[in-house]
Amino acid sequence: MLARVAADPAVKRRFHDVSFELWPGAGAMREDLTAGEVDLCVIPTNVSAGLYNDGLPIRLLAVTVWGILHVLTNRADLHDWPDLKGARIAIPLKGNMPDTIFSSLASKLGLDLEGDTQVSYADSYVAAKDQLVAGQVDAAVLPEPVATSAEVEGRETGVAVRRMLDLQAEWARAQGGPPRFPQAAAVVTADMAGDAHLLAALLGATERALDWMERETEDAARFGEAYLGGLAAPVIAQSLRQTSWNMTPAIAARPELETFYRALIASSPDLVNGGLPDGGFYLGTKTD
Repeated sequence: MLARVAADPAVKRRFHDVSFELWPGAGAMREDLTAGEVDLCVIPTNVSAGLYNDGLPIRLLAVTVWGILHVLTNRADLHDWPDLKGARIAIPLKGNMPDTIFSSLASKLGLDLEGDTQVSYADSYVAAKDQLVAGQVDAAVLPEPVATSAEVEGRETGVAVRRMLDLQAEWARAQGGPPRFPQAAAVVTADMAGDAHLLAALLGATERALDWMERETEDAARFGEAYLGGLAAPVIAQSLRQTSWNMTPAIAARPELETFYRALIASSPDLVNGGLPDGGFYLGTKTD
């Protein structure tokens, strides 16, 4: 989505010098945001709240991703949380959203990850997927489009990889409400948030990018090949078709975000560093 925003003609006219990059890890993300090197980014919603609470000059523009996480397995006998007792589970990027959501749900639904399972943390989404397809683990927590890639690779190599748990549905089961959670959000710097014209340009480009991804799925998939860890365009296209995109402005998303934050904090206070952010975090509040 953001790569498409960076290529948007209106954004290029407004900003003149536009670049897009992928962060190699959380450390680089924090360094760039602290130094004011990034005007617009998409990061996990709990991370954005924690960075704001730490004093970083950022504001939440809109929630763009409402849950794209699944638990996949290569075993026919794994169907529900109790079945994971004794299983080997790959979780990508310790402390990131797959780990956060899966760990929170496990504790809520009666699975002791430390005592009941063998968890291994992978350095990337693709690494966790590769472990699953290779049979090195019994299950893996994967986001789209890597979840779709695992299914496709499994079929190609004769490994019966399938989706075991839809973590959006499991979230509703554990917490109530709709089968979704505010997973990732577009965040801008405080300086950017203060310029209505620049903000409007970014909002418009983001909305156009999401519309393009839904309408021109094949083109979007080919465009995304360069950014999505070597995944092939057909896999990306298949993933895009089964992902629900919804850009919800910060002020509209705030009630659901706060419910989400409270649920994470109840699981572990560290999941939202500093607790609930104040109203200044949400663009569109009366503090703007």
